[in-house]
Amino acid sequence: MELLLGVDIGGTNVKAGLVSGDGTVVASSMRGWSGGEPDEAVSLAARLAGELTGAHPEAAPTRCGTGCAGLVDGHRGTVLRSPNLPTWHDVELKAMLSAALGLRTLVDNDANAAAYAEYVLGAARGARSAVVITLGTGVGGGIVIDGRVYRGAHGFAGEIGHAVIDIDGAACACGGSGCLEGLVNARSLVARANEAIEEGARTSLADVARERTLTAKDVGDAAGRGDAVAGKVVAETGRVLGAGLANLIQVLDPDVIVVGGGVAAVGEPLLAPAREEMAARACGRGPNLPRVTFAELGELAGMVGAALLARDELDAA
Repeated sequence: MELLLGVDIGGTNVKAGLVSGDGTVVASSMRGWSGGEPDEAVSLAARLAGELTGAHPEAAPTRCGTGCAGLVDGHRGTVLRSPNLPTWHDVELKAMLSAALGLRTLVDNDANAAAYAEYVLGAARGARSAVVITLGTGVGGGIVIDGRVYRGAHGFAGEIGHAVIDIDGAACACGGSGCLEGLVNARSLVARANEAIEEGARTSLADVARERTLTAKDVGDAAGRGDAVAGKVVAETGRVLGAGLANLIQVLDPDVIVVGGGVAAVGEPLLAPAREEMAARACGRGPNLPRVTFAELGELAGMVGAALLARDELDAA
C-alpha cells in the first residue's frame, strides 16, 4: 500500500501523518512549538515523520505534501512571509524538507491544502467549485475549481481574510487595515464581548471574565446556552462574515462555501446570520446562491489535503 506523508506547519503546532492514497489517515502525530525558526520546524517535522514510519515500516511514504501558514510560492516551494511565523522570509521550505525527509515534496499554503481536502473528501465533495474559509486566530481561504486548487497568477489567490471590508478599519497583522480577518477572527469575537461587559451588559460572560481571559469558545458556549449578549456578539460577527461571503460570490459564484476553524465551532448562531447577510447583499441573485455549510474534516484537514495534493500534483516517484 502506497502511503503519503502529510505535514501541516502552523504558528503553534506542527502536525504530520501517514495518509493512504484514498485519504485515510493511517497514523498521525502533533507537537506544539513556539513558531520559531524554519530549521526548527523542519527538524520537528522530520522527527514526527521518523516516529510514524518507525511504527509502520511495512509501508514507507513515497511523497510528502506540506501545508504552511503564510504566502507560499508553491512552484518554488518557498514561504515568502507569514504573519503567524514572523521570522520567516523567503524560506526555501520545499528544499529543506526534501533534504531532511529524503522525499519528493510539495509545499502549499495550509488553507489551500485544507480546501482541497474538503473538496475531495469533506463538505464540498461533489461540487464543481468551492471556497473554503478557516476562522481562527487568522482567517485563511482556499479556492478549488474543477478539481484544481486555484492559486492565481502569482500563487497567492484565496487570501480571503485580507479582503478589505472597512477602508478605515483597524490595522491587520498583514500590514494592511480593515481586513475581514480583523473583524471575524477569534480575537475580534472576544473583543466585542469584552466591550459589552465594559458597557455594563448583563451577561454570564462577565463572571468568566472576572476569573480569566475570555476565549471565543466561551462566547460561543454562552450563546448556545441562550445568553442574549453572547448571542448578539456572535450574530454581529456572523453579519460581517456574511458581507465577506457576499463579496466572494460576486467574484467567484461558487457552488458551495465551507466554513471551518475554531471560530466555526460556534455553529449556527454564527452561520445563520452570515447566510442572511450574504443573501441580502447578493444583488438580485434570488435562489442562485451557494450552499454555505460547515467543514467536516476538522484539525487534520490541512495535513490530509497536503498529502492529497502531493498525490495528485507530483509525478509518481
